[in-house]
Amino acid sequence: MVYTLASMSLKAIIFDASGTILDDLYAVWRANSEAYEVLGFKGFKTLEEFRRRFRLPIPAFHQESGIPLELIREVDGKFREFYPRYASHVGIFPEVKDVLSELKGTKLVLGVASNIPTLFLKQHLKSFEVEDYFDAVTGQEDCDKQKPSPKPILVTLEKLETKPQEALYVGDMEEDVIAGKRAGTLTAAIARRESYHPRWRLERRRPDYLISSLRELLDICSEL
Repeated sequence: MVYTLASMSLKAIIFDASGTILDDLYAVWRANSEAYEVLGFKGFKTLEEFRRRFRLPIPAFHQESGIPLELIREVDGKFREFYPRYASHVGIFPEVKDVLSELKGTKLVLGVASNIPTLFLKQHLKSFEVEDYFDAVTGQEDCDKQKPSPKPILVTLEKLETKPQEALYVGDMEEDVIAGKRAGTLTAAIARRESYHPRWRLERRRPDYLISSLRELLDICSEL
């Protein structure tokens, strides 16, 4: 579905990671729930409850979930401690490698702008053998702001030496679309069963493109 189409020359595609490249919703849910419970707070009983409530930036999500401001750093520390326990549940979506390979065969440069802790992000990209497709990777520690701030995207654009109007940002959450628009890029929202946000939430942010598979990016690139 196309809402708007800018007249532009596309030079870069920047991807979110969680829910876009990586199928990690289960791992993030379990690690967050365990972090809450070990500190005496109510976790998220079901994956759907977590999916319904999760939003960015992550500190705001924790506050809305009842975590006092002074304990947010401790919750984050516990999340980082527990996440490796569930890393074996993280996968890569089936079409990712083929799409990245085809995109890499063009003149486009590719990047990642994610709120995942940088160490975990780079470990996943390496383990799934996709790190070499990307010319720039920006994780949580590489930027002092989280989406929906545009800064993670802008930092990545600077690394890629590309202007916002020459780029497309792809993500699976409302905050991804908001961040892309604030950064001045085109936006593509991907709605999968495993996405963090359902289709109706993405639609209301009016991305330039609403897709169900990354394969659709190949047609978008040809169009642009």
